[in-house]
Amino acid sequence: MEKNELIITISGRSMSGKSRITYLLKNFLREQGFEVKFNGNLDHPTESHFDRCMCKNFDDAMEKIKETSKITLNEKQLALNFKE
Repeated sequence: MEKNELIITISGRSMSGKSRITYLLKNFLREQGFEVKFNGNLDHPTESHFDRCMCKNFDDAMEKIKETSKITLNEKQLALNFKE
């Protein structure tokens, strides 16, 4: 059975905690049994690099994000592609 693809995009200003939230979400989803693909970016070209960077001072960084940020969740549906 072909699986549907759900793409989750985390956006925000520089140093707003995007990577830390992505790290939390990635690990949570995998713990729940989801197949999760990590797409690298300029700061973290590979998942192993990303994980090494995110493990450093994780708890302190999360507390800072909680103090300085609010999170808004938006859901957007893409147009359906009907096969004929």
